[in-house]
Amino acid sequence: ASQTDQDYVKMGRNLALIDSVIRVLQNMDECEKRYVDSSKKSQTEECEKLEIVDEDFHLKILKDICCELLSNMLQELSEENILEGLKQGHINEQKCSCAFQNLLPFYSSSVESFLEVLHGADQTLADNLSKSFPSLKLQT
Repeated sequence: ASQTDQDYVKMGRNLALIDSVIRVLQNMDECEKRYVDSSKKSQTEECEKLEIVDEDFHLKILKDICCELLSNMLQELSEENILEGLKQGHINEQKCSCAFQNLLPFYSSSVESFLEVLHGADQTLADNLSKSFPSLKLQT
């Protein structure tokens, strides 16, 4: 297979992986919300609290790893990759918002870089995300 074919296959896998990492982050956000809600409703025993703290520590590590991976992958996307991701449903406003919420403020340069490339692929989506995340600086 030619280099172009190999790059295309790799890009397709990366888009699917980006989608999966964002879904992991979405699920973790949902779990955090449920945990906060349930801890407000009932007081748990000390033993359960210790288990939750330990579990939270490992989930935090997983979340940090997901964010770093996602940050690196978003920076590598070209306008063509983003167009393909939009077409295949791997990239959309809801997924970008979730990604940005998890990546900011620590990975702001990666998010801004992605947003600039996204602006060339889908100006409306980039503008909507810029409005939702006013701390981002979009160079147009």
